[in-house]
Amino acid sequence: MMKPTVILCFFVFVFFAAAEGAGLYDPWPQGPSSDPNYFPLGVWLQSPADAALYHQAGINFYDGLWEGPTVSQLETLKNARMQTVCDLNDTALQYKDVTLSDGRPLIMGYSHYGEPDNMQDNPEGGLDLPIPTSVVQSSYFNIKNLDPNRPVFLNLSQGIGNDGGTWVGQGGYIVPDRDYPEYILGSDVISFDIYPMDCERTNTCQDAWRVALGVDRLFGYAPQGHIVWNTIETSDICGNDRQATVEEIRAEVWMSIIHGAKGLTYFIHGKTSIDDFDYRAILRPENADRLAGFTQINHQVQSLAPVIHSPDQNHLAVMQSLEGDSPVDFAVKIYEGATYIFSVSMRQPQTIKQFQVKSIPDSSVEVLGEDRTLSLVNGTFSDTFTGYEAHLYKIDAVPVLGDLDLDRRVNFSDFDRFAGSWLALEGQEGWQWNADLFPDEANRIDLCDLVVLAEHWGRRE
Repeated sequence: MMKPTVILCFFVFVFFAAAEGAGLYDPWPQGPSSDPNYFPLGVWLQSPADAALYHQAGINFYDGLWEGPTVSQLETLKNARMQTVCDLNDTALQYKDVTLSDGRPLIMGYSHYGEPDNMQDNPEGGLDLPIPTSVVQSSYFNIKNLDPNRPVFLNLSQGIGNDGGTWVGQGGYIVPDRDYPEYILGSDVISFDIYPMDCERTNTCQDAWRVALGVDRLFGYAPQGHIVWNTIETSDICGNDRQATVEEIRAEVWMSIIHGAKGLTYFIHGKTSIDDFDYRAILRPENADRLAGFTQINHQVQSLAPVIHSPDQNHLAVMQSLEGDSPVDFAVKIYEGATYIFSVSMRQPQTIKQFQVKSIPDSSVEVLGEDRTLSLVNGTFSDTFTGYEAHLYKIDAVPVLGDLDLDRRVNFSDFDRFAGSWLALEGQEGWQWNADLFPDEANRIDLCDLVVLAEHWGRRE
């Protein structure tokens, strides 16, 4: 009889190896598409008249409609084949069955109470307290009662990306562990916004990594399986002549994706020669280069959507520093016969990292979008990260787990090498990284690794 440990290892291995299963948005028939080739990329509170320009820039939905939605706004978006997430009002209900020419719903979700965790403007002057979580939840259930076929979106403030209780915009009234889980229950899709490269606040200024920190915290506070999106800066929001570069915008985008965000909204408003808070900032002629870079970012994300949606396989690679100690975060993906490593530096000082990839012979490594290649030699390659910078790697081969001698076959030669590592812990004599096949943290060559070897026995590439 097979031992329980072996049975457990087998089923856990199958779990790690399996695809993600049902589409992310399948619970909502009129929600965002679950097509793996689709990744939501939106702009916040923009004029529908610019929808064609944003479509060219790789944007596929509008997040919010000023003082709307109105009939005029929705008709303009419909004609431009641009979806929207908007407030639920009588007009939205009238349009809830309206589709675009390709059959997608015009309205793919509803938003409510932007930044409820902030102090709220009082129309008569001054500030009111943050909106109670009970009010947000009540609004959520009211929306679901009126239309259960679309997800409800809620965007929180930058507080979740700040250190606990330090965001002045909350007035000291928000207790993170108490309040954030309750706010999240007022949503199907939760997001937040923080704009660290533009800010003047010493506790967050230039801390682009707080974008990823906020995403991580949302996942930490949310129920299992809750969908997390994020909002990204693009402009001189505060009018201080400081804004994220295109490379920094790209880094924030990939930080979000690597940490699990399933959709992005861009904040476009900012200082231009037209206005100190120009809602069309990135579309102005003076920002033509920024728009071109913004467009490249979006088209690259969209082209990699099926890779992004594939399961993380981070156990297939490790990274170490060759120079500098700035952290680099990464995600490993396997898709259609290729291995992808999405990576991004999380601090500004330059660093050089070496990546070691499991069970792939010497190969070329394409750095996507950068017109350069690296060499994978003896399972490793290295690259330099300067400032906040994302590098996306593609290797036209996949690991053959169990192929310890890198001949693209799993046979007795590999078993002999595996046996030489049996029960060895990392750092002990005989331990081989390629023999540590099971995706756990034990770093010991044991029964779980043997199960994986058996699963791949006889494989040839």
